Amino acid sequence: MQPEPIINLHEIPFVRLLLPMVAGIILSFWINFPSYYVAGFGILCFVAMLGLVFRKIDFAYRWLFGVFMVGWMMSLGYLLSVKHNDLNQGDHFSHFLENKNTLIAKVTASPKVGKRLKTQVRVLALSDSTGQMKTASGNLLAYLEPDSTATQLAYGDVLILKGWIQPVPPPMNPHQFDYQRYLRYQNIHYQSFIKKEDWQHTQANQGNLVLKFAQKVRLACINQLREHLPTDREFSVGAALILGYKDEISQDVRDAYSQTGAMHVLAVSGLHVGLIYLFLNFFLNFVKSKNRMFRIARPVILILGIWVFALLTGMSPSVMRAATMFSFLVVGLSMSRYTNVYNTLACSAFFLLCFNPYLIANVGFQLSYVAVLGIVYFQPRIYRLWIPRSAVVDNLWALTAVSIAAQMATLPLSLYYFHQFPIFFWLASLIVIPAATFILGLGIMSLIFSWIPFVGWFVGKLLFGLIWCVNFLIFGIQKLPFSLIENVWITGLAVMGLYLALLSFAWFLKAKKPMWGIATLGLLLLIMAGRAHQLIQQNIQHEITIYHSYKNSIADFISNKKIRTVSGIGVETRQIGFAASNHQSASGIHTNDKAYFRGNYEDSNLFLQQNFIQFQDKKMFVIDDENQLNHSFSIKTDYVLVQNNPYIQINKIKDIFQPKIIIFDASNSRKAINVWKRQCEEIDLAYHDINEKGAWTVEF
Repeated sequence: MQPEPIINLHEIPFVRLLLPMVAGIILSFWINFPSYYVAGFGILCFVAMLGLVFRKIDFAYRWLFGVFMVGWMMSLGYLLSVKHNDLNQGDHFSHFLENKNTLIAKVTASPKVGKRLKTQVRVLALSDSTGQMKTASGNLLAYLEPDSTATQLAYGDVLILKGWIQPVPPPMNPHQFDYQRYLRYQNIHYQSFIKKEDWQHTQANQGNLVLKFAQKVRLACINQLREHLPTDREFSVGAALILGYKDEISQDVRDAYSQTGAMHVLAVSGLHVGLIYLFLNFFLNFVKSKNRMFRIARPVILILGIWVFALLTGMSPSVMRAATMFSFLVVGLSMSRYTNVYNTLACSAFFLLCFNPYLIANVGFQLSYVAVLGIVYFQPRIYRLWIPRSAVVDNLWALTAVSIAAQMATLPLSLYYFHQFPIFFWLASLIVIPAATFILGLGIMSLIFSWIPFVGWFVGKLLFGLIWCVNFLIFGIQKLPFSLIENVWITGLAVMGLYLALLSFAWFLKAKKPMWGIATLGLLLLIMAGRAHQLIQQNIQHEITIYHSYKNSIADFISNKKIRTVSGIGVETRQIGFAASNHQSASGIHTNDKAYFRGNYEDSNLFLQQNFIQFQDKKMFVIDDENQLNHSFSIKTDYVLVQNNPYIQINKIKDIFQPKIIIFDASNSRKAINVWKRQCEEIDLAYHDINEKGAWTVEF
């Protein structure tokens, strides 16, 4: 085993630079200061630092240098983030938008085919009100109707597009995945749905030559792997593990690997880059030359090989982190200098964030760095708990220690983002990590030797057999009883608490001082108290939620941990799940009863009969037909829900039902809702437009 790296503040200067820069980047996400104020503050801090250096202040006041450095780096992080945001550029296309725009754009990512063909484009020019094209910039998510022309689009193709450009909408349902936020940190703020007749290919291509070549090579490699791996399941795993191509991973494969804690193997990361480094280093060791030129060429070859692999695998944040870190490691080793792993990690993160500050919000970026830190710090300590005598057992235990250390470090983030914890992660790691080494090696060999008939065929068969065995074992682990803890929802505050507890525990292991052990236990008790409060709230919750689901009507009636989902007839289970499952899970509910708005249902809390609903002491009437208002009766209700575009007058609804609020769900057309909203405003009746504002929720 390698000795544990020593933490010495003088050996980790980039850690001290990185932390305040990250704080500045995060601050820019939440607070909007004028840039010139921040720049002025940064300049003042920098000048103060220079003044302290030249005046050679007393040792007792050297802490002032650190204070000014923190201010300077926070300013730098803030300004880098503001500069990186395309919306702050004067020529961003959003500044020139009109009703329907014509624009020239370049494809910047390989299109993905689904119900619509989704492709990311970079705007080059935009027409103004006079029809003249003017230079513009900015990323746009374009959805095209798939046809033979659209499916042939490739990186660098220049298109002429005409369509309505709209901001990417926020999540419309509680606890729904925030796709707007996800795209925002990729500098994509707008989208457009474009008809078949509203776009054309210019036959021009303006892609970067290196990237174009890399994508062509990658596509050729993917096609070659498809020949060696004829079944969908094995191809999807092999292509993801070897080339970072994850477009064809089916949901059952994704579930199996994520629920066993093996999903990290399908994301090209430090493991894969490390193996490429070892492969290259192994072959270079056969060259025994002591020539000075070879000593210079060796690190160049290693770094070039690492970045070529990163380029072929799509340059994901995790692989960029690993490639940058190994590049610094290679440089340090070539200079025969000791490199502190914490400083190397911080250095790679620092340069990546200077290049793209938004990486700090990327889940893969966060998990990869946290996992490596956990492995570096905790793995040696876990390993020393037991020293097996057998070399085989010792290697298995070392591998298990790596897996446990990584899980310890990533657990808070995993629970926050994925809401699950795989119990048998250690068993899956014992399988997938050694297998990944052989799969990557065989995959590279199959691509290199594919032109040699028998050799290429034989290596391809070995690769297929190995991936098949790994899939068989992973799916087997998934089926083990109690293999997964699901539906764990924790807050951002709980994540911070867990990491504070982990840091406190790490310092306790290092300093061996009881106060840090007590601090760790105290933090864990606070987190447990917060979780207990959350469970108590779930046991006393009473709530109605009407969800946003395009052209559908879906509502949940939640009482304690019991739920009744009421929907329109014909609404599919998957549509209900897409709209409601996350909110139900976050509410601590795993099973529910179902009913229909036009049906009859009754239990201790809910009474439903032909569009009349009483939930505890709240009354709701559902209007989906204008004939429901052709009566002289009057019934006072709390809420009225309008569905399916009935021809109605709002003042009549107010006279009959006297509701506190009227809700228009997503089964209605926008045109009809706009008419009803004007009528509501005329008679001063509160309303909620689910199409515009998202799901409607009332708690009582």
